[in-house]
Amino acid sequence: MKKIIVAIISLSTILVSCGAEGEKSKKTTEDQSTEVKKEETPVTEAEDKSGDAICVLDKLSVRETPNAKGKWVASMSLGEKVYFTGETTLDSVSKKEYLKVKLIDGKEGWSRATFLAVDSKVGVMLQDANVYKRPDLLTKTDTKYSPMDIVAVVSTQDDWAQVKGKRAEGKYIEEVWVKSANISEKQVDIAVAKFAGQAMAKETMTDRIVALKEIVDNSDFAGASFMDLIKQKIQDYESKNKEIDVQDVKVEE
Repeated sequence: MKKIIVAIISLSTILVSCGAEGEKSKKTTEDQSTEVKKEETPVTEAEDKSGDAICVLDKLSVRETPNAKGKWVASMSLGEKVYFTGETTLDSVSKKEYLKVKLIDGKEGWSRATFLAVDSKVGVMLQDANVYKRPDLLTKTDTKYSPMDIVAVVSTQDDWAQVKGKRAEGKYIEEVWVKSANISEKQVDIAVAKFAGQAMAKETMTDRIVALKEIVDNSDFAGASFMDLIKQKIQDYESKNKEIDVQDVKVEE
């Protein structure tokens, strides 16, 4: 009888032990299954930031490497549209951000992010335009954009436009708000504004007059919004030239 009791106790111990091992094995399998599921969870790809970008600084350099000492590849014009590849980096020395761009002729390189507006459209100011900090009349500043100032239109909201660019009277690239009605996106207006700006930057009055007259006489620019303004500029320069001529005559006498 004693042997029978001992046998029953031993059998019970074995059964309990096997049950515990089975439960442990079950948990281990579940844990492994969870781990596998975690590993199989798809990784979300980084957001694609590539797209068109507008240059907001005339003669902006494109370089082989993202730093000021990189080999020069090309230069961009104010208002030029380029393709932003989505690649960005910081210059380890200057800590300035650079974007990799591709020009329409296929050339690629790096340019300062400050002077590019990604996912924007190019526009030009038709008239004096008040500058606002936000799309709210209460945020008006003491500054204005001038006619023929070229900017990048970053976004719009109702009858407002957020623009990035440099004012004729400003020193730095700014990102501010103006009323949308002040902006033209016509290619002929943008082109005329660009060449007029170059003409008015020439050293002598005579050179300015000649360059501006070339714009007025160019049939491709017919219908541009700024023709009357340019003609007025020509008259102003011619008047100033006459004043200079008179003063020179008096000095000779």
